[in-house]
Amino acid sequence: MSKFIRVLTVADLHQSRRHYRWLASAVAEHKPDLITLVGDCLGLELPATLADHLSVEETAEALSGLPAQHLLFVRGNHEQEDWQRFVAAWPFDRRPLVALYGSAFTLGPLVIVGFPCKVGWEGPWCQTLYKHGNGVVPDPAHSGRKVLPVDPAGWLPRLMRQTGSAGRTLWLMHEPPVARPIASPATYNPDWTDAVERFRPLLTVSGHDHHTPLEHGTWHTKLGDTVCVNVGQDATDLHYGLIEFEFRQEQPCLPTRVIVRAFPWNQRTEIRMAEPA
Repeated sequence: MSKFIRVLTVADLHQSRRHYRWLASAVAEHKPDLITLVGDCLGLELPATLADHLSVEETAEALSGLPAQHLLFVRGNHEQEDWQRFVAAWPFDRRPLVALYGSAFTLGPLVIVGFPCKVGWEGPWCQTLYKHGNGVVPDPAHSGRKVLPVDPAGWLPRLMRQTGSAGRTLWLMHEPPVARPIASPATYNPDWTDAVERFRPLLTVSGHDHHTPLEHGTWHTKLGDTVCVNVGQDATDLHYGLIEFEFRQEQPCLPTRVIVRAFPWNQRTEIRMAEPA
């Protein structure tokens, strides 16, 4: 019997009041099992006025109240000093705060790998993480993670050995691993390119570059056999991805089929595998 897991993924919300309102509507419509915030949930996008934005505390309340069983965060370049305010405002009594940092999250057969962001200051993010695992903790006595080396060769091969082939399913990275048509040469990360070419994940999801996907009229491209998605955010509506994974096993494994739909265009691409690994 097949098992299906639905993931809604979004980036670059920048505390925009209307984007968070649109996100709540998208979650209510699609009812995902898991929501991934692929960086820059914080950070004001100027020249919009403060009235157009949620406060850091209101952002924490909006995200913690989304009706999905699981919520994952990956750091973007705007999760800096305000991240600690966000953590302080998070209602830990209602739900955990899960942040990936060169680590993997497992939901049944689905394994998701979250990358660091090498733009901006990583210190505030690392200071809030448990020394091991994916949890965020408000108590500094139990937190504090070393900043990862810039070269992913310093941590990614070990993680791939731990996760096995299932770790190649979905990679979340705020900086795209490939440039045009989904990112400019100034916004993609060539270190992530090397990682994708070496380990050949099925799918990467990024943000960071808001404009290049719109300029080229596309939201995904291929790097070898890997589908690389960037639903670059826009001021006029919410851009997000809805990913459905089909599995034939209950334990962590590669999916037999992945369907990726991009909104607001409601376009799709599909990845098929003959047999789960």
